[in-house]
This record gives sequence, C-alpha cells and structure tokens, in this order.
Amino acid sequence: MAHEFDLIRTFFQPLSQVATQDVGIGDDGAVLSCPPRQQLVVVTDTMVEGVHFPLETAPEDIGWKALAVNLSDLAAMAAKPAFFSLALSLPESKNHQAWLKAFSSGLRDLAEHHQVPLIGGDTTRSDRLTVTVTAHGWVPEGQALLRSGARPGDGLYVSGYIGDGALGLMVVNEALDAEAYAGALQKLNRPEPRVALGALLADLASSAIDVSDGLLADIAHLLEASQCGCELDVATVPYSQIMQGYLAQNAQAWALPLTGGDDYELCFTVPAEKEALLKERIQPLNLPITEIGRITAGTGVVLKNAPKGVQTLEHLGFQHF
Repeated sequence: MAHEFDLIRTFFQPLSQVATQDVGIGDDGAVLSCPPRQQLVVVTDTMVEGVHFPLETAPEDIGWKALAVNLSDLAAMAAKPAFFSLALSLPESKNHQAWLKAFSSGLRDLAEHHQVPLIGGDTTRSDRLTVTVTAHGWVPEGQALLRSGARPGDGLYVSGYIGDGALGLMVVNEALDAEAYAGALQKLNRPEPRVALGALLADLASSAIDVSDGLLADIAHLLEASQCGCELDVATVPYSQIMQGYLAQNAQAWALPLTGGDDYELCFTVPAEKEALLKERIQPLNLPITEIGRITAGTGVVLKNAPKGVQTLEHLGFQHF
C-alpha cells in the first residue's frame, strides 16, 4: 500500500511542470499567473467505477478518460486548456504501485499531448474508486462559447462520428467480440477531446456543447439554454463503419447512437452567413463535421427521416439521477 505523500511524489508530481514563476504540486496550494485580458473557464467531472466506466476498465484508460472528458468541456467553450487538479479516492485493491503507475501513465499521455500540467488535488481512501478532475482554461474576455447563443436558421453540426462510445459500452456489458469492435472500445476508453475544433469555432459558432450524455440529450440542453427548437435529420447523423455495420444487423437499435452518450464530440450551431467559412477553415484539422439539422423557432428536438416516422423520443440520453 502506498502512503499519500509517497504516492503523490512518485506518480503525480512529475506531471506538475508549471512555469518557473508559478507553484504547482508541493505546497498548500498552487500559485499561477493569469494572462492579461483573459477569462478563466473552470470545469469539473467526477467518474465513479461501475457508473461512468466498467469495473474492468484498464487503469491507464481511466486516467486518460478522466482528463479527456474535462478537456472536452473546455473545447465546447472555446477555451485553451491551461492546468488541472485531481482528486482520487482509492479502494485498497487499487492502492498499489502497478495500478497507480498505469493510471498516471494514461493521465500523463493526454496531459502532455495538450501541454496541461497537474497543479494539485487530493488523495483519500475509499470503498469505491472515484476520480474527480477539475480543469481550467483561458479564453479572451467575452469570447467564451456558450450553449445559449443558437438562433432560428442556424445550421446544427456535429464533429466526428456518433455512437461508437455507446457501442463500446455495449460490447463490454454484453461480452461481444472485442476484436471486431476494437474501434468502438477505443472510443469508449480513450475519447479525443476536440480542443483544436473548439478554438476554431470561437468566432464562427453561435453556441456549442460537448456530446457526453447522448446526442439528443445534449442538443436538448443547448436548445433549452437558447430557447429554441430544432429539426434533426436522422439520416444525416454521421456513423463510423463499425456502427453502420452494427445497425445493418440490428435495425431496431437505430436510437442507440442518438441516445447512448460517451461520444465527446462537439455539437454546435453556426449562423447561415458563416457556414461557408466554417467549411473552409475546418479542412486543415482533418476532422469530419456534418450538418445534421437546423435551429427553429419551436421547442425541443423534432426528428426527420427516423424509422416508422418517429418524430420524438422519450429517452434522450444518460440520466445522472
């Protein structure tokens, strides 16, 4: 069993590479310099084993995902990731060197990729593994991208492919062929936060949200904040080849990718006069974006081209309570 300060020094202090004039891990608190004319965006996500990830998830994947889901929130607000803190509640079964080394390596892989240092946090004993990350990012004053800016006539877009995370969770829960669905498992365990896209959308999008609880659920959150409705063309929602293959054999599961969650893509709205510029600027990112609908003056999500003429669904996505 690792003691708290040995644990911090061995596995987490190496992730705390802050600027020379700042203070990271090792004191009662971090001391950080604030860039001029920037606002701080703060996001927090808690992940509980057996609720937010399967019990058998590899520790390195837990570390990666714990940070990724927070960076995805920052991306949705057009914020540049700056630093993060970690609160780790460990059961005795995981408080050993092998588990902690693997967990911290997954955390480090993503943190180094986005150049975000760990600046502090807390560790404690628990009966159940719980990981809480709070991430901070900078955005120029008044330029944070919010959920509340969509207007009737705006195009509704989504990045990447939808549904693979939910399919990956089904593969685990139903013990399906892991090799055949390797891409879906990768999406479930190691989502890629769309930080570069978020930065690009800062002066193009009217609103944005990251897709975590399910595409329909998160669009509903955006519409509620914007006091609008939308028409969503189900036939245009982008699916990977893995998801297309699954749906070809399981047509009755057509709502799975729309409601399953764990996508960590960005869903956003763009005024009509900026759509051409969006399509021009997106090309260097080599990331597909797809128009899936239009914002309306109504309320809620109205489906078009859904099987059997369905226009609404009662279950839109993951419920936290």
